[in-house]
Amino acid sequence: MPRSTKKPAKLPLQEFIPYKLAVVANRLSQSIGSLFEKKYGIQIPEWRILMALHSCGPLAPNEVVDHTSMDKGRVSRAQRRLVELGLVSVSNDPRDGRRLVLFLTRKGAGMCAAIIPAARETEAWFLSVLPAGERRALDKALTRLLMRSQELRDTDEAGDD
Repeated sequence: MPRSTKKPAKLPLQEFIPYKLAVVANRLSQSIGSLFEKKYGIQIPEWRILMALHSCGPLAPNEVVDHTSMDKGRVSRAQRRLVELGLVSVSNDPRDGRRLVLFLTRKGAGMCAAIIPAARETEAWFLSVLPAGERRALDKALTRLLMRSQELRDTDEAGDD
């Protein structure tokens, strides 16, 4: 059989949008993570849980998994650390005593109040290279991509059954 003379397609990483998104997200996350660790003594998973509880109120651990897009193990480890630091408490759900929920403590709420301006400042600096119209377009595009990525997640979870 004759060999094909067709060359395989190339895929330069620098031109692959999922790669670009991952690099940008990793660099930004590392920068924010470094700031939070130095200034507040917490890491990104802990920050995500604090912000989820701050935004949504008390959540069960499985709801934290959904809100933060972190796996159960990472949520469990971060939750334990937040409890040790006195930033989060775990107790029975007042509506369903069989279910455990995470609550922000006063100390946790105070930390959120301190962290939010720092997070917004970093976000503003990062996005300052884009004109306002591009920032709005980026936000819309990322929102749509987040919804699409949820479809990937749902498909993956359906395949696990």
